[in-house]
Amino acid sequence: MTKTQGIVFFGIILLGLGVSLVTLNRCGKPVEVATADPASPESKPGEKGEGKGDAAKDGGKAMPQPDAESKPAAPEATPKPTPATFSSPEALVGALVEKVRARDVAGFLEIAGDEAVSPVVKPRLEEWLKDPAYAPDPERPISELAKSADSVRWAIHLKPAAAANAPAPSPGSTAASEGSASTTNPASQPPSATPATTAAAKPAEREIFADVASPDEKSWEVKRISLPLDFTGTAGGATTPSGAPMPAPGTPGKPGNVTAPGAGAAAGSPNAPPALGAGQSDAITVAHAFSQAIMDKNFELARQLTDRETVTDERVAALMIALEEGGFRLREDKPLVVTLSRDDLTWVLSRIDSATTSSEFALEMARVGKEDPWLINGLTFSKLLAALAESAGAGGVAYAPIVTDPQGGDSLVLYFDFDDTGVTSRSDRQLRIVAQILARDASRKIHINGHADALGTDDYNAALSDKRSRAVREALIQHGVSPDQIVTKGFGEAMPRRPNFNPDGTDNPGGRSQNRRAEVYLDF
Repeated sequence: MTKTQGIVFFGIILLGLGVSLVTLNRCGKPVEVATADPASPESKPGEKGEGKGDAAKDGGKAMPQPDAESKPAAPEATPKPTPATFSSPEALVGALVEKVRARDVAGFLEIAGDEAVSPVVKPRLEEWLKDPAYAPDPERPISELAKSADSVRWAIHLKPAAAANAPAPSPGSTAASEGSASTTNPASQPPSATPATTAAAKPAEREIFADVASPDEKSWEVKRISLPLDFTGTAGGATTPSGAPMPAPGTPGKPGNVTAPGAGAAAGSPNAPPALGAGQSDAITVAHAFSQAIMDKNFELARQLTDRETVTDERVAALMIALEEGGFRLREDKPLVVTLSRDDLTWVLSRIDSATTSSEFALEMARVGKEDPWLINGLTFSKLLAALAESAGAGGVAYAPIVTDPQGGDSLVLYFDFDDTGVTSRSDRQLRIVAQILARDASRKIHINGHADALGTDDYNAALSDKRSRAVREALIQHGVSPDQIVTKGFGEAMPRRPNFNPDGTDNPGGRSQNRRAEVYLDF
């Protein structure tokens, strides 16, 4: 093909293409082309969206189809953490102490377990755990308090922290440990971090009780968390544990009406946690509270925890006198031992120590029903009295501070040397305790009956016994008791406690020493 022929050939082709384009532009109809949604996954051969099925029925538009893989996956279940196990009660209670030190309420409750903390105790417990004014005692953070057949009770001791030792934890952080807190600048702390204390109102120490047990004899777990009864701010003052005035003179307090620790301080707060009455407390808590009240010579509070029909005022006062006389205090480690535990009856031994000896007194406790408070309905301290008599070296002066009245009840008893009317130093210490009890209520009266042994004439012994009762009266007045509260009477040798003579007619010095006495009846 020549050059001329080639140009003609390609010119004809180009002309045909131009005519075709013009014809299509004038006569052709627009055709919509379905485009895939760029956000949708690509269609696969054979699936809906290729001009078949729903897409074809909808004017050729492809309908987006859900992709099984695009559904949100269900969150995987988080496995529950394996609870920590503790091989000893010390390790378990020590772990609780660390949570207290860190103000970690959730961590404390996790270790204790939901069933161990009752709804009544929980609000107060959480308040204590968050309180920056208290921290575990650095020298003695825990101690074993009581042992029973199925569990051991431990006490976590909390002491008021100085402002520098109790910085308020910032949100999302834990409180500093005791070792590092001492370096904190007090000026940098907010006012809420400083305990509201004065010289006249020092915050009381606190305790949290943890009952622990080992069901498999390999690991230990918490059975119960409890709080002590509130004896704060009542020793020496005429107030109830909640800070309210004592009942009017002559009005006996309701047994078991004792509130929880801190209840008095929080009583005015609208969001104050509920107070725990003795009815919500177990026998060990009540026994410990009673023992502490006796040691503190807090007669009113000790009396609230006893059954007035079976335990006399004189017996409670005599126990206080015996403990004071021997210089006894509750044993620091394992002071309580439960010897019998039933739903309605519990026996507890309170163990005590002095500088020279050890002894104990026994508490018999009972309650009518499970919702009723535990009360002390029996109080025995013969072993304590024997220890006092053995250590006294009395030289003929009897040492039992209480005797049983033949007509029923008990009486306090003070002893005198032969042919003497002077109050001994020991008797004077006893009378100080009686005076403290009388000072709480000016309407109360005390009856003092003087006695003598059988040596001497009847008239002489009558005058001697009268002088002894008056000597006791004067000692009480010296201790602040109103004379109007004291009634005295002398009985001479007419009412001996023990025989003055042996059956063969010989002298009985031991019996006569117990007849030279003054008996004290508390007319409450």
